[in-house]
Amino acid sequence: MSLLLLLGPVKTILIAAAIFVPFERVAAANRAQRIFRREWATDLVTGLANGLVLYALLLALLGGVDALAAVSAPRMRVWAHAQPLWAQSLVAIAIGDLGIYAVHRLQHTVPWLWKFHAVHHSAEEMDWLVAFRFHPLDLFLSRVASLAPLIALDLTPEAVAVFIAVFGWQSWLVHANVRVPYGPLRWALVSPEFHHWHHAADRDAYDTNFASVLSCWDVLFGTARLPRGRRPERFGVSDPIPAGYLKRFCYPFRRTAPTPKAAIEPEPRGNDAAVEPEPARRWSPYGVA
Repeated sequence: MSLLLLLGPVKTILIAAAIFVPFERVAAANRAQRIFRREWATDLVTGLANGLVLYALLLALLGGVDALAAVSAPRMRVWAHAQPLWAQSLVAIAIGDLGIYAVHRLQHTVPWLWKFHAVHHSAEEMDWLVAFRFHPLDLFLSRVASLAPLIALDLTPEAVAVFIAVFGWQSWLVHANVRVPYGPLRWALVSPEFHHWHHAADRDAYDTNFASVLSCWDVLFGTARLPRGRRPERFGVSDPIPAGYLKRFCYPFRRTAPTPKAAIEPEPRGNDAAVEPEPARRWSPYGVA
């Protein structure tokens, strides 16, 4: 059984590598970035380890959600389950991504949640493997927020599988070192450019672009930012996140809380040297406190 659980993530990663390694060479946003950038191996191990750690926990919790919803909302479940697959799939993508949007804002708002989420934002170079750089607790919350509503509605396994496939592809794509024009669809669908701004160490980009699939959630709730003709210059957080899976796992439990990525600023030059730096910002769902 353990071998089967391991082979699933390995197969998925091999398929993703076969697609995104050449894709990042052909359509690179940062052409100077290497294929095997710093800490790529740690991110790869993190993806495999998190898959094994979360599998049983997710099954147990989602089973409880299913049982509770069956008792509390049986009619709604019967109605949702009876809809055609295309309708269920659209609902699954919309509701699942809204769940991700909501928990993602909380991960940037609640200090103890940010400590876990900072592991993901510690990447200083963007590529498809950054999609695996998550603390397991942080990833667990995102999975529950997206999948629990779908299980509660008793959507068919096929509809849930569609969401998982779309979300998995999207996770690799939006982190990838690629430049793909979306045109007017950029305000409806999350593009790599859209999500790269979410990771940017740029004051104007903080607290923006939380959605994973549908950027319209950010447009609707006023958190969308996509400057025309500009690309992020830097990525990462100000707090030094340790290398290695185990050290990253233990990092959020340190007594010293990390500072938001807002503290990363370029060195002052010329007349700017006399200007006092802005105070570090605090994450808030309603702006900056």
